[in-house]
Amino acid sequence: MSRDILIVYFSFSDNVASEVKRLCYEKDADLIRLEPRNPYPEKYDERRIAIEKEIRLHHVPELKTQIPDLKKYNEIYLGYPSVFGAHIPMIVHAFFSSFNLEGKTVIPFSEVIEEPLRATMCEITELAQKHGVKIEKREI
Repeated sequence: MSRDILIVYFSFSDNVASEVKRLCYEKDADLIRLEPRNPYPEKYDERRIAIEKEIRLHHVPELKTQIPDLKKYNEIYLGYPSVFGAHIPMIVHAFFSSFNLEGKTVIPFSEVIEEPLRATMCEITELAQKHGVKIEKREI
């Protein structure tokens, strides 16, 4: 199988990470975890407050994550937690604005914590359109 699939994810728990590893194995994909240059607090509640503050202030964090040349990838699975109501984490905005994703197909997925993925589909689709990216919803 050709490795033309990349899985990019943001997680602050091992729940999402284990799901991502399963998906990576099934898709024979490369895997990258999004991390901010300035780490979020260690404690879950403090981390959640910091991420919600980023959303409220529309603050896009700088990425620590280095991503290789994206030219070889046709599809990018993008995972993030749905703990923010109808908003995606601002680190996802950083991913879209930091790398040339034009012409790529992005398949969002999420671990349902409080809200299902559909709650963020409008925002992720709008963000993708600004960057020339096609969003495709699939069962994962």
